[in-house]
Amino acid sequence: MNKQEWSAALKSFSQSQREQNPLPDRESLSDEEEWQCRIIGGEFISWYQRHLRDILGQRAVVRIMKFDPKPLIVFTTSVPGLVAAQEIMPEPSENLIYLLHSEFEEWEKKHLVDEFTFHIHHWSYFRPIDGDLLARAQQAFPEVKTEDYRIHTIGDLWGERCGVEGEHLWRWNGEELELLEEAFSQARF
Repeated sequence: MNKQEWSAALKSFSQSQREQNPLPDRESLSDEEEWQCRIIGGEFISWYQRHLRDILGQRAVVRIMKFDPKPLIVFTTSVPGLVAAQEIMPEPSENLIYLLHSEFEEWEKKHLVDEFTFHIHHWSYFRPIDGDLLARAQQAFPEVKTEDYRIHTIGDLWGERCGVEGEHLWRWNGEELELLEEAFSQARF
């Protein structure tokens, strides 16, 4: 499958997902979702304006991989993140697709990954905290109730073993999200 076929298939999938599951109006988001929308939107703007350039530069240097110089940008997120992305870029450029993280995972199972020759994947979403991260959070911030912890997962993958992921620890206090610790967890791929 070439870039045009792969991109067209993903765009078609993304469009069908929004037709089946339209995004809510921003005004209908809960207070916590509104905070997530702001945080994810701000992170996406920063990534798009600054970090994407670094990734494109790194891809240009690694010539043995034959990376496409104008890759498709796949941004995956949650509903509040999609609301933010649609507000930031209501008419995304031809090389940008945004969809739910779970939708892209579903789509990838049915379509061979192109080994990042012609796409970059960036993700940013809040998810429930569990396992080791929850234990670490409770140890570091014992005054926070378990149900108030939030994890903001952010990452990039632009080639085989060419990616990073960070998770920021937040607290929902019933009115706003408060950052407890940036880079609470980090990984390189």
